Amino acid sequence: MNEKKKILLNGNIDKIFLKYLINSVLGMLVVSFYILVDTMFVGRGVGSDGLAALNICLPAFNILNSIGLLFGMGGATALSISVGKNDILESRRIFTQTILLAVVTGIIISISGVGFTKEIGYMLGATEESIYLVNEYLSGMLFMGFSYILVHTVASFIRNDNRPRLVMVATVSSGIINIILDYIFIFHLNLGIKGAALATSISSFLNLLILCSHFRSKKSTLKLIKFNPRVSRLVRILSNGMPSFIIEISSGIVIYTFNIAILTIIGKIGVSAYSIIANVALVCASIFTGIAQAIQPIISINYGAQQYERVEIVKKRALKYAFTIGLIFYLMGILFPTQIVSIFTLEKGEIVDITINGMMYYFLAFLIMGSNIVLGSYYQSIEYTITSNIISLGRGIIFLIGSLMILPKIFGVNGIWISVVFAEAMTLICIYTYIQFKNYNNKIIEN
Repeated sequence: MNEKKKILLNGNIDKIFLKYLINSVLGMLVVSFYILVDTMFVGRGVGSDGLAALNICLPAFNILNSIGLLFGMGGATALSISVGKNDILESRRIFTQTILLAVVTGIIISISGVGFTKEIGYMLGATEESIYLVNEYLSGMLFMGFSYILVHTVASFIRNDNRPRLVMVATVSSGIINIILDYIFIFHLNLGIKGAALATSISSFLNLLILCSHFRSKKSTLKLIKFNPRVSRLVRILSNGMPSFIIEISSGIVIYTFNIAILTIIGKIGVSAYSIIANVALVCASIFTGIAQAIQPIISINYGAQQYERVEIVKKRALKYAFTIGLIFYLMGILFPTQIVSIFTLEKGEIVDITINGMMYYFLAFLIMGSNIVLGSYYQSIEYTITSNIISLGRGIIFLIGSLMILPKIFGVNGIWISVVFAEAMTLICIYTYIQFKNYNNKIIEN
């Protein structure tokens, strides 16, 4: 622990940041890529009905991932700050209590998911027309619910144990397996949309197995110990992880709300079009999330050790990378919309027109989204949970749901696409106002 602590506290900050950034972003890119492959194979192997059903099921992924991030980011942040303060015993208590919490929750969700698959499908917005395909996908996914949760929880701790490369290797390996199994299950075994779900579940479990190899390695400083569970420790873990939970769960809420709004205005073909937009947006958001995950271990341990200058350097670097990536994705959507749509569907006509029109508006949000995600992670990493929660709630729920209720009535279907831009812009304005207000109050106190 001491050697790893010294590297994070005293090593070259740019090299450390790039090490975490490259591994985290690559890992998240692979995750988004194999979700894209799922979408592409389903679109080409099942058709637009399959795309619509897949989009209805996506919030279930968000729920599982959000729980894993709630435990993982919450526990890992508390662990790293405790390490920075040189409280190693407490860091191991945090690790043990978090893993126990994740295992128990994962088992309960897997059992419940298997027993109530169809009911969950209807809750996610399935209709009598789509419930068969939705049920097929959910039945191939929910039985492995524990794996999706534990992957995010364990990966967060391993990343904070100075092994981001292992997390990346596990993610890449499972992603490759997922793509191979997608092709076999859908096109050779004719398992359809259920085959896509089974491929993702099997690859998730493989990811978990590779990650768990860390605990048998001499490089691991993460130890399960006997301890007395404390409510105060649980509250700290959940409070720290809540911003990540809100961000991920709000993604599911966004997809669900968009599906309902689009069904009302356009119909099923609109949901298929949104499925394409949402999956491309997922790639960009995954890179932003990778940047956010990269800064968390570095900021948390340096903040705990009161190395505030290093914390500020990492934050500024992350904001620059996030804006640059957002600009690149925006330009791609403007310059190559037809090529992007053709990746996901062989169909022509209305679905292509709707998708391209939506991309013109939706992709504007990428110019702002990255800054909001990075700033949310920054405040989460220093245990300013209220501030981080406000950012997460603003961009993911409050402003977005509000704009979806108002803007479509004014601008029609374009109001749906604009709502994401509006939510991100309003969140950034609130963050800027808060920072200015805080700086003003600090100057008053100093005087």
